[in-house]
Amino acid sequence: MDPESDCLVRYGLMGHVGWFALDAGLGSRFERGQAVVIRTSRGMELGEVLVVPGASADPTRRRAAEDSIGTFRVLRSADADDLALGREVERLREARFDACRRIVSDAGWPLELIDVEPLLDLTTVLHYFYFGGDELDLGPVRARFRASCDFDVNFEDLRAEPAKADEPPPVAAAAARKGGCGDCDCGAGGCSTASKPPREAVAAATDCAETPHSGCSSCGVAALLKDRRRAPTAAS
Repeated sequence: MDPESDCLVRYGLMGHVGWFALDAGLGSRFERGQAVVIRTSRGMELGEVLVVPGASADPTRRRAAEDSIGTFRVLRSADADDLALGREVERLREARFDACRRIVSDAGWPLELIDVEPLLDLTTVLHYFYFGGDELDLGPVRARFRASCDFDVNFEDLRAEPAKADEPPPVAAAAARKGGCGDCDCGAGGCSTASKPPREAVAAATDCAETPHSGCSSCGVAALLKDRRRAPTAAS
């Protein structure tokens, strides 16, 4: 019997999706939409099952990170304690965002902190834009956070988030002609509430009603970068 199987899981604040390894006997207890505890290169976190083992025979599917075989794994079904811990770390977000933003400001790094994401193991993922010329050396940044805080950090540069394609697929092209993606009129096609975890879907619906173009990472990235590029011209 094959000792392992694969399960498609959505995870993270930005809605990452990937195939995760799991013990073959574990997958028989899963169903679509079920909460699971997963291990990623970021740390230990909650995920949502999208495709259960055996539901897809696509030979081209790939795990979340082929260069880290063994890292991306479903550990278990999320129980009541795991879900309670998930709610607890969610309540840490605002306090950690303020603390991390102060550290970034004091250090003078050429990056703008957009959001933070505490994980189940209390590692905190920093979502940021980097506006420096050379590539940012994350070693000193990580060391500064470790010395100043009681938690470790990982990094996600949001410049890499929006998908790029030479030609949009027909559905995306039709949405663009209508001027929006259906949820926040951004036209980027990236903020459908159907593609987000429930918590994000509620936030997106609220934000889009109050502030145009704030409903998803795609349009948020584009707006911020556009403002940054305009700034020197406006100053002159």
